[in-house]
Parts: sequence; structure tokens; C-alpha cells
Amino acid sequence: MRIGMAKKKMIELNNVWKDHNIPIELKLKLLKCLIWPVMMYGCEAWSQKKDDAEMWFYRQILRVKWTDKRTNESVMKELKTERTLLNLINARKLKYVGHALRNHRTSLMKTVCEGRLDGRRRKGRPPISFVTNLTTACGLSLHQIVQKSQDRAGWQQKVRSSIATANTAR
Repeated sequence: MRIGMAKKKMIELNNVWKDHNIPIELKLKLLKCLIWPVMMYGCEAWSQKKDDAEMWFYRQILRVKWTDKRTNESVMKELKTERTLLNLINARKLKYVGHALRNHRTSLMKTVCEGRLDGRRRKGRPPISFVTNLTTACGLSLHQIVQKSQDRAGWQQKVRSSIATANTAR
């Protein structure tokens, strides 16, 4: 729903993206200031399946249609930027989880992370869970996340190193 709201806001600003007098660097700054906050509101609680939205935004800025056989790398090269939205979302997620797990007044995060639903699941591939997103974002098991998040300074360092690792992996 949030991605749809951000795309709607992007389309509302079409006259800005079409304007050839506005430099691409300024368009990228406008994208990060006006569109990304709309999309990232509440991203701490998402279980994200894919990260296609960022490339859609970049292609809209360059006016690249999906029928134009352009690779993502060529779009990124023309914009002189790299993909950062998914890393920002993962960093916000990890920061929030560390904060919530250190809060001893409520056991909400423990319930979310360790809870199970009664009944049977549907046929097909299991849905991507919040816990799966967390473990892939930082490379730790759930038990290690709970333990390491208790040390605030150590957890902040782990979040920074996870994001740096993700940036170099791309």
C-alpha cells in the first residue's frame, strides 16, 4: 500500500520529472526528500518481498519505459547513483528491532518474533516472514539477534556493519 502511495505521489509530480531544465541531481534529491518518506513510513514492520520500487522511481525520472530494453545497471550509470532504498529500509528495521527488544516493559516483539499461528497454512510457497527479513538483513539467527540487541552500542555497530556489507555486496 505504501509503495502504491509513493508511486501516486511520483505521478503527481510528473511535471517536475519531465522538465528538462531541472538537473538530474536535483531530481534525485527531490525523489529522496518527497517520495521516499511517503514510501518508508512504517517500513520497520514490513516483511518485504522484493525491491523493485526504487528502480521504478529511477526509470520514471529518466522517462524510461518498460518496453525500452534498458538494464538496471545502465539506468543507474546514467543517474550516477546506486541502489540504497532497500539498505535504508533494512537499517530502520534493525534499529527498531533492537529498540523494541531492549524494552522490558512489553513483550510485543518477543510475541511477534517467536509467535506461531494456529491452523494450517495455504498451499504453495510459504510467505516471507518478518523474522526471515531480519535474519537475512543482518546475517544472524533470531537467538543471536535477541542477544546482541541487548547491548545498544554493539547493536548499533552491527547495524552499520550489516549495511556496509550489503552495500559492498551490490
